[in-house]
Amino acid sequence: MIKKVLRSLMLGSLLVTLTCSNLAGKAEAAAVNTIPNASKVEQGYDSSFLSVPGFASLGVKDRSSYAGTSYYRTVSSGREFLQAILDAGSGAVKVIEVTDNLNLGWTELALNSTEISKYSFVTKYPDPSNGFTNPLLITSGVSKLSIANIDGLTIFSASGKTIKHAELKLQSSVNDIVIRNLNFDEMWQWDDTGEHKEVGWTFIKVNGANNVWIDHCKFSIAADGMIDMENGSTNVTYSWNEFGLAAAQNPATSSSIYKSIEYMEQKYATGSLNSSTSLYYKMRNEGATKNQIMAYAAYHSKVHLVGSGDKDYTNYVGSNGVEIKDGNQRLRLTLAYNRYTNVGSRLPMIRQGVGHLFNNSFDNSTHQNVLDSVTAISKYGHDKLSRGMNARNGASIAGDTNVYNAFNEPLIGAERQGDDTANMNAPFDVLFKDAMNHSLIVNSTVTTSSGTTYTGSSWDNNGVNAFTSGMNWNNKATIGQWAWSSSIVGIENMSKSNPPSTPFTFTYGYNEQLPYAYKTVPLSGVVSTVNQYAGVSKVSWNTAEWLKTNYYDAYSTIEAERYTSMSGVKNEASSEGGQNVGYIENGDYIAFNNVNFGSVGPTSFEARVASGTSGGTIEIRLDSSTGTLVGTCPVAGTGGWQTWVTKTCAISGATGTHNVYLKFTGSSGYLLNLNGFKFIK
Repeated sequence: MIKKVLRSLMLGSLLVTLTCSNLAGKAEAAAVNTIPNASKVEQGYDSSFLSVPGFASLGVKDRSSYAGTSYYRTVSSGREFLQAILDAGSGAVKVIEVTDNLNLGWTELALNSTEISKYSFVTKYPDPSNGFTNPLLITSGVSKLSIANIDGLTIFSASGKTIKHAELKLQSSVNDIVIRNLNFDEMWQWDDTGEHKEVGWTFIKVNGANNVWIDHCKFSIAADGMIDMENGSTNVTYSWNEFGLAAAQNPATSSSIYKSIEYMEQKYATGSLNSSTSLYYKMRNEGATKNQIMAYAAYHSKVHLVGSGDKDYTNYVGSNGVEIKDGNQRLRLTLAYNRYTNVGSRLPMIRQGVGHLFNNSFDNSTHQNVLDSVTAISKYGHDKLSRGMNARNGASIAGDTNVYNAFNEPLIGAERQGDDTANMNAPFDVLFKDAMNHSLIVNSTVTTSSGTTYTGSSWDNNGVNAFTSGMNWNNKATIGQWAWSSSIVGIENMSKSNPPSTPFTFTYGYNEQLPYAYKTVPLSGVVSTVNQYAGVSKVSWNTAEWLKTNYYDAYSTIEAERYTSMSGVKNEASSEGGQNVGYIENGDYIAFNNVNFGSVGPTSFEARVASGTSGGTIEIRLDSSTGTLVGTCPVAGTGGWQTWVTKTCAISGATGTHNVYLKFTGSSGYLLNLNGFKFIK
């Protein structure tokens, strides 16, 4: 599938596109404000922004029809949750609503031998190599839930309940899973070495799963990653989530930070810390207060690892024998409308795959204030990184309309992988040395820790600007060129267990298009919009609304192929990019649930249409295919099934919220194709 580029300012929306030619060598001036080979609409926030964005939109499904059926399960305890996950594996459960906080730690679950066998997907997470420092985790233990053999599942809470003391690991046999409006907490403790390597606790690992949407959740801080993505997972989106914590000298007394630092303070007071190795001892001994260290601790160093290892360059075969085609080259991740607070790196870090970031807010200012104001913490604290995207091994990562505050390195790594092999083991340091990494930030703002602000693109001034302070350019061949993917030549004949001895050669997708259109709010509105709507319980919906994947605003462009239901039609590739609805015959329809017209209805309907015959008519009806007719739109032949024109028709009588049915009428045979539409006041 290729991008959806509408060749006019379709339906009154602001559509920004850019096609980038395959330029040879470096470009002396490459100032851009859009991502090449991508299509977006920039507009004010409305309910349509809550639809599944990005790569996950290509594969996750609406499950609102399961409300009130036997496939809908409510859970209020750890055991009920485990049983629901087990039943989802047989297809008996499609929706799990969490109605109370779930404590899933190994010790607090206290499964008996029969239950351990029954819920074999739950295991005890290994203890930290240096022992526990968080009394909450000493009491609860930590579990790992390896979720597998599920095709189609939504896990959500209508009231923003919390899941504690467990990592959810979404295995390669999982497809089409949605996680919404949940709070994830208590997977962190003070690491007195400061290295963050003593344990691998992560809130969620997308470990080979495909078509995953994690939306409107909150993640505090964990011992390792927050959400990591590994083993060839593809079509994954994290949207409207809140990651991290503000630095606070007086956190809640029930929090992991308070409990763990109080634990360390008792050890300090009794003289039981090693003065030469203990990070806590060194900070306290040179003047940092307990509460200042609590503020410093509200920091997460490793956020989104994407691609578990350089070794996964070819077919990855898991321990269960399941083969993941192409390994890291399958990785596809979208980060949209998320709020990040006091985070240090991997935003994201991707090996070989593809990342797309838009309308995210990254703010490290309160952590930076601690470093600036407390000498002992600044001297001994290891947590000083403020790094953003990191493309490796031929990966492509593009960011659009993001805001970085108190960030020194929004973009890091090397243009040519051979210039950044310090953390690569043999033979991969040689195999990937000629890979060109494609990284781009456009239409964004960065304010450094020193207070300097810059707005623009990472290609500005031939790649020398505030976005690229962490970037190691080679010959700047990628400036002015954009590739949405890379592939290793001859990989189909390579073996993971017996890699070649000579460096890989690559081809790059310079003509590849982003396979979806996306929406952004203007740069000036990113922080306020994300602060208002990102995180748990920021929108108030009933249970059926949480199960939807699309929310339609009548006055924003609605892609025709994003229908809720249909009769008779098929989706097909469009010459304008993405897909259109085609193969339309007399009596067919497409429906869009919960379209909001507001109190003052529209006066016209605009559609992007094409027809290779004499055409047909679009009837606009409310609530059913035979419901109230509010407008008719005759479509004449356009000279071809991919010869697109914009058709405008009068409409009246549509106010409030309705299911909109577009019913097609005409003579026999195929009538017309539809690419998108909107209503006009």
